[in-house]
Amino acid sequence: MSQPMIEVAFDLYAKAVDLRDRQRAFSDLVTLKAIPKQIEDPRFSAGVAAWEQVLNQVSATDEERLLAVAELMRTAQVVKAKKWSSRIVDVIQQTLVTPLPPARLLKDADERLNVARACGLSNASWLPAYLALSIAEEDTGEKARSEFLTALLSRTQSLADAFCLLGDAFSTIGFDTEAPGDSMAKRLVRTLSALRPVLLASLMESGEGAGKQFDGWLAAALRASGKPKDEKSQHDLTREVALTLHDLVRTRFSMATEPETFVVLKQCRAFFSQISWPSDLRDTMELLVQDVSEALLMLGRQDVPQQALLEQLELVCGLKERAKSVATQLADRHSELPERIRDWLRRGRLVVTHAASDVLQASLLDANDTSVGLALIESRKLAMAEETLQRIIGTVEIYEPSLIRSANGYAQQVRGTLSAFTEVANRRGIHLVGNEGETTDFSAKFFDPLRAISNPLVVVRRPAIVRTNGQQGGVDVLMKGLIE
Repeated sequence: MSQPMIEVAFDLYAKAVDLRDRQRAFSDLVTLKAIPKQIEDPRFSAGVAAWEQVLNQVSATDEERLLAVAELMRTAQVVKAKKWSSRIVDVIQQTLVTPLPPARLLKDADERLNVARACGLSNASWLPAYLALSIAEEDTGEKARSEFLTALLSRTQSLADAFCLLGDAFSTIGFDTEAPGDSMAKRLVRTLSALRPVLLASLMESGEGAGKQFDGWLAAALRASGKPKDEKSQHDLTREVALTLHDLVRTRFSMATEPETFVVLKQCRAFFSQISWPSDLRDTMELLVQDVSEALLMLGRQDVPQQALLEQLELVCGLKERAKSVATQLADRHSELPERIRDWLRRGRLVVTHAASDVLQASLLDANDTSVGLALIESRKLAMAEETLQRIIGTVEIYEPSLIRSANGYAQQVRGTLSAFTEVANRRGIHLVGNEGETTDFSAKFFDPLRAISNPLVVVRRPAIVRTNGQQGGVDVLMKGLIE
């Protein structure tokens, strides 16, 4: 280590007029290992203060302001002393109250990386859209791209929201190249490749319509640039889209059961004129075949036939015949599935048995309940004959003792039948109004007269059959009784 070189670097760091000179001086101090060992040197404090001053200068350019943020973040990364790191973080957070200039103004990828790290210190409302645009505009800085993605996912409510912001951002960028569609495809490939490990590490929920928003992101990007023409670009983009879907459903399995999750593949399928996926993509697509198969199996075990998801199996398989074979194998291998689900998988469609209309069902129930009521009337008559039956049993006991067991058994069977009728009636809420032969007040709701009547007091000839309804104390009349 050369002390004279350290002194020169400290002097330049504190007094440099050109911001790039101050930046290089700090790099020299780090290389010479003077930082953080000589962190108490007042010239270090002066250099940090100079960067802070740039942030407050009205005359500072957008690039200078961004560079100051990046260098302060780099300083906080190098200097571990809490005194300095806390001070620098506070300054950065105060700066990020107002939006930053576009990160693309910094040509160095490491500088953009430090801007991304600085964005991770704030939760300002403008940041999600800024981060999405920075991701869309990032060219070769893979670390910066990954850092921007991490910051975006931690500042949105769901993946659906993040995909929506990315779609808006990618729709605004252009490429001054001979093949802008291929350039956009390469940018998307790099973004998706960086996104996948972030997805695996993130606990963010998918949100409503995440698959639809993913599809919208890709559509917005390719609408702005045009579709890729180069075969390699088409294959690379399709592969990254498929791998991203695979990681999405692996970490957020509910997405596997949503048919719209796989809709984005239709855009990729349109790249190719062949009747199936290109051969170099089939191993990747096989991952999605397995994902969709597992989702169909999981829903099938719950007796849920998801027709739209079965149709997506054809998309990921590439061929209708291949999809039918996969679905049939699922049905054959998993005998635990309900039979209607296995039949659905084999046929490719659900055979629906049309249910009776509500009116017809109500009519059938009324007819059945009326029959129960009539049986209840007859069982009441039989119950009234209990005393007569007991006298008969007594006579049998005297004159034919050998038949007493059969007689008692018959009496018990009668009682059991009456009890069963009563239980059925109670379950359906059916009961009788009036007793045959009793005198009661006439009610037109419950009774029809056998002949003209002039007296309000009438004799019941057949009880009315009624059923309780959902209203408090309310009943529906199934069959009016008869009076005279």
